Amino acid sequence: MMAPSHAATGLLTGVLTTAAMAPVMAVGPAELLAGAAIGAGAALLPDIDHTESTVARAHGPVTRGLAHGARWISVEVYRRTTTPKDTAADGAHRFLWHTPAAAAATGAAVGLGAALSGFLLGMVLWFTLGLGLLGLAQNLRRGRRRKQLMSWPVVSFVSALGAAALVYGGVAHGAHVGAVVAVGMLTGALGDGLTRSGVPLAWPFLVNGRRWAMIGVPRSARFSTGTWPERVVCWGSLIAASVTGLALV
Repeated sequence: MMAPSHAATGLLTGVLTTAAMAPVMAVGPAELLAGAAIGAGAALLPDIDHTESTVARAHGPVTRGLAHGARWISVEVYRRTTTPKDTAADGAHRFLWHTPAAAAATGAAVGLGAALSGFLLGMVLWFTLGLGLLGLAQNLRRGRRRKQLMSWPVVSFVSALGAAALVYGGVAHGAHVGAVVAVGMLTGALGDGLTRSGVPLAWPFLVNGRRWAMIGVPRSARFSTGTWPERVVCWGSLIAASVTGLALV
């Protein structure tokens, strides 16, 4: 599972995307923390199409229900847009929600909601905090303590506390939140493009007659999940995010 590395890279891009908003809005420690949390969770969102993923487990029945719905949508979109040259597949995991188009659409919807209401920003923070926390918690050693910390009631409760602290602390809400979500989702999709399978980054455009062409880095540079290159990406992103955040505060 790439959950820890997805969360770590999303955390880094969340900080960087939020910092890039400085010319048009005030960016302080609260905004950087919120951006990190949203980015970490958003990077896991492409896996909402898998009912046993970290995303599906993060908030119990809420995220499991969303995962089933997202999987159904992915299958339906695949069935209606596939071409004769596409490789036969079920269209469920690593299809629609791993596309830049899905990231842009989700980011636009979230950005609109966050611009309209601080409450909606709080809900986005609660949701993404849970995803990011559960993803990063998988770096902990296996055991009873890890199992307790990773249970969805604990994750949801801690996420609610964190979201409330940020909202009541005056974190800015606005359309920039959607940009952080979109970049985070794209970061997660690109991360999967480093692995053996690749992702449909060109959808809905055709690549050699295929709408669902699986694209990634050159095959010689790809790696399997759980191997040392993934750990380097994970810990390198966490260190870079920490250094960048401290430098910006």
